[in-house]
Parts: sequence; structure tokens; C-alpha cells
Amino acid sequence: MRRIALVLTLLLAAAPAHATGSGLRWNECEGPSNRSFACDRSTGSEVLVGSFQSPASNDLVGIDVYFRFTTAEGAVPAWWHMWDAGDCRRNSSSLSVDMSTETECEDPWLGQATGLYMPHSFDARGLDLRMVIAVPEQAIQRIAADRTYAAFRLTINHARSSGAAKCAGCEQPVCIVIEQMNLAMRDKRDVELTTGRPAPGGPGNIATWQGGTPSCGAGAPKSSTWSELKKRYK
Repeated sequence: MRRIALVLTLLLAAAPAHATGSGLRWNECEGPSNRSFACDRSTGSEVLVGSFQSPASNDLVGIDVYFRFTTAEGAVPAWWHMWDAGDCRRNSSSLSVDMSTETECEDPWLGQATGLYMPHSFDARGLDLRMVIAVPEQAIQRIAADRTYAAFRLTINHARSSGAAKCAGCEQPVCIVIEQMNLAMRDKRDVELTTGRPAPGGPGNIATWQGGTPSCGAGAPKSSTWSELKKRYK
């Protein structure tokens, strides 16, 4: 936890360079942008795979990722409430930073990373989620410019998707957007990735559930600046 806190300090304090290049797809690094599920069973799971491209070579200490989940109606339904006591599907998600099984994108962590994630808020505009991943000093790897790296695997299981005790909203279309990914570099020349890397199926930083919404953001205005994002995550 101490090294995670250190990385967070670096991410928030250092003056970053600006570039583009985050990615979010289902099942694998270059997988489909949309996932449809019949919501007819409570077994099995889905996996969101995050990735990135850096505009320059550097030594990567860690990443800080800001997600936004939205629906056309605004509020995200109970099926996506998975983190806090009393949530309909508490403990129905898990984070892995073991990227050794990814064959389409390179592994920047080599089994040495630690990751955590936490929801910031559920409200009428949607859901904010933040993720932090870091490696200890002795395990820092050098990443190359314009190469695609796999960053994380977020598993979402099907628990309570069917049956008398099912959680409402599995069938509802949802858009999941990486609004910003910050790459923390050892020399503190950090990089903000604010748009999607090139990918088939639409913007690389957007994944959809059940087809998504027509505008992939209806019901929740997207933050356009780093300062606005920090205000949301206070």
C-alpha cells in the first residue's frame, strides 16, 4: 500500500505531457468493443481488458485510470452495484494485473504489479470508478513508444443475473469509458492519455454492454479537463 500511495502522489503532483492512447475491450486486448449477454444465468463471467500506447519510451512506474459508466437514463442500475456493503452484487468483480495470458499486447508488469480499484460515486449521472496499478522500484520496466501494452483485467461475474433474487438492470445498455489514463514515469515526465488508441469497433477507450447508448455518454456530461476530474474524485 505504501508504494501505491507514493505512485498516487507522483501522478497528482508531476506536470504531465499530453498524448492519446488508452484502450478498453472485452475478453482480450484486441477483443470486441461490445458484449451482449442474455442475463439468463448466474454462472460465468465477463472480462474487460485495459491497454495503452505511450507516445515516448520511458520507465513505467504505474498507471492511474479514471472510468465512467453511463446509461441513457443516467443512473447505473443495481446490477452494476458491486463494491460496497449493501450493494446488490457486492464482490461480483475482481481486478487482475497478471497480463501473462495476453498474446495481442505486451506485458508491462511481468508479474510484479499491485493494483486496486474503488468506486467513487453512484449518482443520477452514472458511476465513477478509479484504478491504480504500480510496480516496486526494482521491477520497473522500460516501455517503448507506440507499442500496445496490456494494463489490467477487470472480471465481472454473472452472479444474481437470473432467478427470483436477480439484481435489476443486467439487460440495460451501458457505456464504459476510460476518461483518462495517467502513465507515471520514473523521471516524472508523466503522460495523460485522454482519448482512445486506434482500435476496431469505434473509439478504443469505450466498451459497451448490451449495445451501449446511441451517444455513449447520454445522461452524464464528460469531464474535459484534469481539474474537473480531480473535483469529481475528491
